[in-house]
Amino acid sequence: MASKKIKPKVRQPKNSKVNNVKTTPPKNEEGAMIFSFKHLQLDHPKGKFCVKEKDGEYIFKILSRLKDVSQQKASDLRQSGGKALRAHAIDWTSTSEKGGFAHLHEQLQSVTPYQFQISANEYGRIHGFFLDNVFYAVWMDPRHELYK
Repeated sequence: MASKKIKPKVRQPKNSKVNNVKTTPPKNEEGAMIFSFKHLQLDHPKGKFCVKEKDGEYIFKILSRLKDVSQQKASDLRQSGGKALRAHAIDWTSTSEKGGFAHLHEQLQSVTPYQFQISANEYGRIHGFFLDNVFYAVWMDPRHELYK
């Protein structure tokens, strides 16, 4: 009976080189915003919050805004929002989605939801929530459907 060779998994140590490129674990730069799309809902059951039909210019605007916002501290965005972003907490009772992020785990549903605009009314808003300095995007709202 031939013996089967088992190749051990090799863990790369911190600050190691992979393919001659030095890798370093990401560091949080003094509470800077980090974005996660782990909970992004791409197919809303009511057909809302859809970016499928949007063109490359829309995607470019989203990425540009996320890049700009990632230079800010998450705490600043939560506390003041700033006029340029029109960032604020969401009151579900004044929206078209009274149940809020009902598709998420109940613990996440209890987290305060936030939104900020991509740019002046033309490109809509991004809705999600914060956990520490990470903003979890849940809905992209190019047609301002949350408040219709």
